Amino acid sequence: MASQQTAPAEPQGSFAGDLLGMFNFYIDPQASAKLITHTWFWVGPLIVISVILLVTGLQLLPVVQHVMENTPPPQGATPEQYQRGIEIGLMVQRVVAFLSPIVIAIITAIVAAVLLGTCAVMQIKAKFIWLFNLLMGAGLISALERIAAVAIIKLKGEINTMAELQPPLGLDIFLPETTNKYLMALVGFFSVFQIWYIVMLVLIFAAAFKVSKGKAFAAVCPILILTLLLKMMGAVFQR
Repeated sequence: MASQQTAPAEPQGSFAGDLLGMFNFYIDPQASAKLITHTWFWVGPLIVISVILLVTGLQLLPVVQHVMENTPPPQGATPEQYQRGIEIGLMVQRVVAFLSPIVIAIITAIVAAVLLGTCAVMQIKAKFIWLFNLLMGAGLISALERIAAVAIIKLKGEINTMAELQPPLGLDIFLPETTNKYLMALVGFFSVFQIWYIVMLVLIFAAAFKVSKGKAFAAVCPILILTLLLKMMGAVFQR
């Protein structure tokens, strides 16, 4: 069986053109597919996403501090030890917020490498930079989810639990707070924004690499499963 052809080479766009074009990732798969072959396309989305994470991260710090100070210390820890732990935790969050460009680039590169491996297995000819651009552009949808979550937290007023720092944005809105945390994490994964992200990722992938939507979904499925597993692991640390 003949392998799939690579995406056709596109003329390298200007930085301004790529900056404006990246918003196609919200609504236009065909236009987005043409952008992923632009070598430096990823710069624009990285800047936008990093600014969003930095601003929202700093906005949430006082809320996180309030929640942690109102949470009883874990068994075996003295109040002094717990307070020191809070200070260290807040410092780490502040540092991570300012280092968000590096963190985002590393995580996206790892996921792109996994996706590149999937493409190799499925005989879809792709380049690492194309997949890196694809994931960076699609990440703009996740950035919108971050803005929505922080807006809900701010509008809600006083937040007293860690669970309240993760407002429901999907079917989990119908689940009571007493729901098993693993079930809540599973249902909460499929938020409106996550479904939007999956749909656009599949459509853009299919358009860029000239494959069926079913094959595109199969190709991106491993990274979606990996993301879900990470979310489930995160539930382990919730009280």
